[in-house]
Formats: sequence, structure tokens, C-alpha cells
Amino acid sequence: METVPRINKLDSETASLIAAGEVIERPASVVKELVENSLDAGAHEIIIEVTKGGLELIRVKDDGYGIQREDVPLAFARHATSKIKGPEDLNEISTLGFRGEALPSIMSVAKVEMLTRTWEEPVGTLLVAEGGNLLKVAEAGCPPGTQVTVRDLFYNIPARKKFLKSPASEGRAVATLVERLALAHPQVKFTLYMDGRRVLYTPGRGELREALASLYGVEVAQALLPVSAEEGEWGLTGLISPPWLHRSSRSLQVLAINGRLVFHRGLVRAVEESYRSLIPEGRYPLFVLHLRLDPRRVDVNVHPTKLEVKLEGEQEWIARIMATINKSLHSSQGIAPALRKREKTNPGAILRQKEFFFTCRGTEPEVWGEYLLKRAKDDPPWQLQEPSLEEKRSPLPQMRILGQIKNSYIVAEGEDGLYLIDQHAAHERCRFFHLKKALEEQGSWPSQVLSPPTSLQLTPSLAQALGEALEILASLGFLLEPFGDNSFLIRGVPVGLPPGKEKSVLMEFLETGERADQERLLKLLACHGAIKAGDPLSLEEMAGLLREMQQWGLLPYTCPHGRPVVVRWDWPTIAALFQRTGGDR
Repeated sequence: METVPRINKLDSETASLIAAGEVIERPASVVKELVENSLDAGAHEIIIEVTKGGLELIRVKDDGYGIQREDVPLAFARHATSKIKGPEDLNEISTLGFRGEALPSIMSVAKVEMLTRTWEEPVGTLLVAEGGNLLKVAEAGCPPGTQVTVRDLFYNIPARKKFLKSPASEGRAVATLVERLALAHPQVKFTLYMDGRRVLYTPGRGELREALASLYGVEVAQALLPVSAEEGEWGLTGLISPPWLHRSSRSLQVLAINGRLVFHRGLVRAVEESYRSLIPEGRYPLFVLHLRLDPRRVDVNVHPTKLEVKLEGEQEWIARIMATINKSLHSSQGIAPALRKREKTNPGAILRQKEFFFTCRGTEPEVWGEYLLKRAKDDPPWQLQEPSLEEKRSPLPQMRILGQIKNSYIVAEGEDGLYLIDQHAAHERCRFFHLKKALEEQGSWPSQVLSPPTSLQLTPSLAQALGEALEILASLGFLLEPFGDNSFLIRGVPVGLPPGKEKSVLMEFLETGERADQERLLKLLACHGAIKAGDPLSLEEMAGLLREMQQWGLLPYTCPHGRPVVVRWDWPTIAALFQRTGGDR
């Protein structure tokens, strides 16, 4: 007979480690808690230092009002806080921290030192703690404010430490967090050092556009549209992207409620819904929004990390936010510059795009430029040829091209039915095979030198990601070199990439995925260099595309992203649609 397990009260050390796990998940969690304490302390400047992604060292220094000496040990006691006094204060929390769990949680899983001093005190206080125990509290010289140093995170919890990602990945998470905190608090000067190098700086003058420009570049900051609405107990301010500016991920979406950086699915969905008919499917708007609400209508006591909140009257705020955003989106400021409209239909770019496809089949790619434009016009290289034996064995049957519909789909007739081919998906699959084969056989893809080179300004987190991916990018034809803080010069691009696409390919590569992945970059290059839906093709060009499909076999019949390339209706199915039977004519 099995023994019924008894209920035991956990010892304080085990309980502390469990509680710490709810608040401190990774180095970025430590940075978040410490920076929010600095903000609550009225800091005008916050300096963050991180070594080896925060696994070795995290230091947060501020010029806030500090902690009085007698209160320093209490700051590391669980559920001790200066931010609330009793249950009634939970109904209208206006500070970022209030649980009194951050410092004791950090102390239980790391080695911690705190230096702090108030403006009134002539001498500061040093506290040393490790693994949940206070080791030392003494006088120490330091400027007004607080500095907390955290070393060897999770040194006493190997099970938690082994689930952390690489220092580079953890460092990117820290940089991304600090970027978002800086945009949530443009009135505070933020500086981030990673492994001794300054990677982020904001001026802290209270101008959101200025803070955004220092992180994402002047071009993006200038393009964003202002939003503003004030009415009684609520207000909304911030910047949103015009309809012609969008990204492949939600990497630049920042929402702050009463200064608190939060994630609220309903509000984010409301913003994206405003763009539904304005931007392509699978693309996301950029926004930095500051929402002001009566604290009594915001429940921040939902999760230990305080990232999720609940709102009273959520649908009311959603409706107001959508109305405010729609007003900005449909203003004259949301109209794309004329240059962008011209880029989309640039016939020279389309010709170079086609020329790459039809001249590179199975051979070394040729340099593109004026020579190719002339050759594409005067001496088309896509003349029909007799299929090889290998092509004749292809699962794709021989077909007679009937035409093109909506400048997007090729209609063809085969012995076994009627075929509809998505020209973009088909060309994308062919390019993917071609790129992959070149890598397998030659180890790299050739570059086309840009003259003059173009600059690319990135956020600190994306700059770090790019630095880690330079070798992969070079293998596929991107030639880049550092050019100042978080900026790079693009000196070369892959042969066959349409002009002006280099920045969008790089941004999408960096934003979609946590690690540098050659296969993902191959798919992006295949997609961006492929013929687009809407491009008119001649009969010879359509025939060339089908021959390319024959060459590669194209199994499976999907593009690298999984969309179908070919759809077939067999003749019996078509006959049945017209209620025909065997001998009917």
C-alpha cells in the first residue's frame, strides 16, 4: 500500500529560490528590475553595464535619491518596500515596482553589491550579499544615487543556468529591453555598455522622436507620424508608422501605460487592426505609444514580472486608441513619398530582376548593370531549347503555355490537365535551389560592389546580431563593415538582388529569428530577388520559367516558405464541372 505523501513547509532558502525563479528568468530580468527601481527613485540618468550577456556581470548605476543607511538591509528583505503601505494602495499603484521582491530575488541567485547614498548623507553605504545572505553593511564613499552590481547569476542554481542561451543571445535580450525602456522614458538619459563598448545612448531630453532617432536612426524617426489625444482621465501620445513603412516582425512596437513598459494583447491588436487594409498581410506597423490612465483602472498586480496588466473598461480604451490612430493614419502625412511609388514600378529594376533569372541558369552569374539592360532588350537569352534527358525525367510534364492572368499566374495545358503556376512562388523556389547549389559547390555566392556604398543604422541589439552574422552574410554576397556606433557600410550585395532591396533583406533577416541562420537568409534572397506578382511576362519569359522548374524538378511543389507553386485540374474534373461524360462533345 502506497504511503500518502505528507505536506511539509519549505525551508526559507528553498522558498526564496522558487520565488526568485518567478521574477528572475534571465539577465534581462535583472536589468529590468534594477532599472525600474532607478526610475522609481527619480533618476535622470541610468548607466547599464553588461559583461558576457549579463552572465558574468550586470551593473546598473543611477543618480536617483538613493536609500538611507538604516533602510539598506530592509531593501533586501522579502516583501519590504517604500512604494506601498497597505492593501488600499494596491488599488492605485503609480510606481513601477511595489512587490518588494526584486532585490531579495536577485540576492538569492547571485553575488550582489550595492553602493548607495542620499543627497542628505555625507557618506554612502556599501552592502554585500551572496546566495540570499547579507555578508556586509558598511560606510563607503560614493556619489548620490545607487549602484547595484550583480555577478555570477544563477551560480547556485545550475539547473536554471544551463537553460540560459548563449552570452550573445542573452546580450541581445538585454539590449532590446533597454531600447524599449528608453523609449518608454525619453526624459531619462540611458547608456548601455556591453563588454566595455558603448552600444546605446539616448539624450534624455524628453523628446520621444529624438530618443527614437538615437536608437533606430533619423530616417525612421522622421518618417513616423505623431498621435495625440487628451480627454479627462486618459491620454495617448506617441509615434506610429505611416502605411508605407512596416516591418516583418513586431520588433519596434512599444507600449507604456503610466510609464510602465507592458504587453497588452488587446491594445496591440487594436493598433494592428487600424492598419489591416493599409499594409500587406504578414507585415507589422511600428509604434511607440504612451497611454495615460487613472491608476485605479489599471491592475498591474497580475504577474510577478509586472509585464502584463489588466484594464477596467478595456473596450472603451481600444475604441479610443483606434480612433486616434486612424485620424493620424488618414492624414496627408501618411502619404508615401513619390520616390517610393516610383521604386515599386521601376522598369529597369524589373528587367535586371528577370535578366538575373534567365542568364544565371546553371552558370556563374553575370554582373548586372547597363550591359544587362541592353542585352535584355536587344538579345533575349531565354530562347527555347530542346529539353535534356534529365529534364524529360522531371515529374513536371511538358506543357503548352496558354497565357498569363492578372500578371501573376501562368496558365498552361498539359496532357493530364490544366495547370496554374504562381510565377513568384515558382521563381522563388528556382532561385532558392540555385543559391543553395552554388553554396554547396562553391561555398559562397558572388557579390556586386555598390558604388557608392550605402549606410545601415541599427539598434544596439540588431547591430550585435549583425556582428555575429557577418560570416554568413559574406558567404551569400553581403559585404559589410562597421561604420561608427551601431552603423555599418554596405559595400557589396549578392548578385541578382534587385537594386534598393539590400536594407530590407538585412532588416528582415535580423528581425525574424533569434540566431543567424544561413537557410533563412537563402529564403529571403530567393524571395526578394524573384519575379513579383504583378510583373507582366512575355511568352518567352514564361517558357523560360517553366524550363527552370523542369531543371530543378521542384519537388515539393511549394516555395521555400511553404506556399503552393502549381495547382492542377485534371481533365475529368474539368469535364465534370460542365456535366460532360466520356463521349460528349
